[in-house]
Amino acid sequence: MTVSYRSLPGPFGIEITDLDLSADRAPETLRAVVELFHRHQFIVLRGQNLTLPQFDSFTQGFGNQRPHFLDHLRMDGHPSILMLSNVFDNGRQIGIYEGACFWHTDVAYEDPPNSATIVYAIRTPQGGGAPTYVSDTFSAYDALPEAMKQRIDGLVAIHHYGNRDDLDENSPTAAEKLTETQKRNISIVHHPVVMRHPITGRRALYGVSGSSFGIVGMPEDEAVDLLRELAAHATQDCFTTSFDYSPGDVAAWDTFSTLHKAPVVPRATPEDAHARVLWRVSVTGQSPLVSKHVDRQAA
Repeated sequence: MTVSYRSLPGPFGIEITDLDLSADRAPETLRAVVELFHRHQFIVLRGQNLTLPQFDSFTQGFGNQRPHFLDHLRMDGHPSILMLSNVFDNGRQIGIYEGACFWHTDVAYEDPPNSATIVYAIRTPQGGGAPTYVSDTFSAYDALPEAMKQRIDGLVAIHHYGNRDDLDENSPTAAEKLTETQKRNISIVHHPVVMRHPITGRRALYGVSGSSFGIVGMPEDEAVDLLRELAAHATQDCFTTSFDYSPGDVAAWDTFSTLHKAPVVPRATPEDAHARVLWRVSVTGQSPLVSKHVDRQAA
């Protein structure tokens, strides 16, 4: 099965073209999409018209759906779908508002961590202006000096929920505010600083911004300085692609080999022109549709 695509503006990522996910849900089509996802790390399918069950079915091709830690923001009746939104309905927050406005790796604060994130744009600000920024941590690792690679290979980072660089829960660049029950359920997990991708085998910088608060066996100040140095390296423009959603756009990124962030956008009511609503599904594990060692195509 051949699926047409073109490069997104920026150093990596593709837009899959001429594919209507509401009409073509054949296993061989989805397999081709997931293979392209593993080759290019960040994929976009514009202008889709999906029902909730169709979007739900599409995401299952990427791995095992995981209901999100932020259980108060899950979609009613569909716990695997998390709402991302700046909308407050009668003062009630309907989704994650500012909790992704910093460079991070989705759900690196759990074990197993996410393997992919898939989002579907329901509403977007008229005229745009709310892009997602995604950095390629495969290429960022490849570009490191050999001495730095030797220094960090084998290091293990300490992760827990939050933004290492902004712990004020009322700040727009902090992690999403937790309920008291969620705060009590925070756990500490460990992941390698250099992740060998379970499908492609390539090495990537993993989770070096956001939820990584230290490195096992290293003084905290030294560890944080090293993580910040790696994060600054990985999020340079030469490794970063941005994508601004329109209604109906589907996007997916490989969380083992990317960092990403969203912009800070003003609050909205359901009627406002700058309202933003995305459905998001997190998955873990390996896609049931592809084998290991799907090689990334040369640029």
